[in-house]
Amino acid sequence: MSLGYHYAELMAVVFARDMKDGEIGACGGAAGIPMAAMRLAQETHAPNLIIAGDGLCNTKMPTLSFLPVSDDMTVEAIEGFHEIFELSDGRGIDFWFNSGIQTDQYGNINLHAIGQDPYHPKFRGPGVGNISFAVTAKRGFYNYPTVHNNRQFVKKVDFITVPGNLDGPDGRKRVGLETPGPALVVTPLAVMDFDFDSGRMRLKSVHPGTIMEEVIANTGFELLIPKHVPNTLPPSKEEMALLNKKIDITGYLKQL
Repeated sequence: MSLGYHYAELMAVVFARDMKDGEIGACGGAAGIPMAAMRLAQETHAPNLIIAGDGLCNTKMPTLSFLPVSDDMTVEAIEGFHEIFELSDGRGIDFWFNSGIQTDQYGNINLHAIGQDPYHPKFRGPGVGNISFAVTAKRGFYNYPTVHNNRQFVKKVDFITVPGNLDGPDGRKRVGLETPGPALVVTPLAVMDFDFDSGRMRLKSVHPGTIMEEVIANTGFELLIPKHVPNTLPPSKEEMALLNKKIDITGYLKQL
């Protein structure tokens, strides 16, 4: 069934709507969905949102790619290591994007290894260069897995690269983390947030063209299900026009 948009475009739109004007956000490597989301927020309701944290401040480019440098890119400023470390370890950012090879019911993310022995893994992941953004982000971090299945969503990750709520609602505070942790998880199937009382992942909305049973069947743990679960609001004509004509003119998101 054609919905008139790609799942990656819907994911970017959902994240963009959650951002607030004046916030500072960042993602590693100028990844497509996060960068599209931040650029879309700037072009709609958050013109003063700042994209930072990866050496470049407020990139403006009509194409999206994984690498943060391209011939058609313009930026407002270049960040040196002093500015990057000030953001990651000092005054902080408001939100950061993470994704990985596993995510569990408490929002912990694994980017390192599959298997119980990290020194002899069944599969070795890419790891991450600077995890401090994820633990100092003032409003929390976003998770954007581009697959939603039982291998991605597991009851307990094999290795905690990015700490979510660890093992419960007070898990972060017990280890000295005062920031909120995971905020939203947006996948090709649904949107999830986190229950305050238990720290567990909760179904927030189901994307058009998907049914709740499909989300549940493809999640390797018991999702918390509210009494009413709405459909995710699809992209508006304005949001799609901005993505297609200004932010992602080569259709990078449609190829994910």
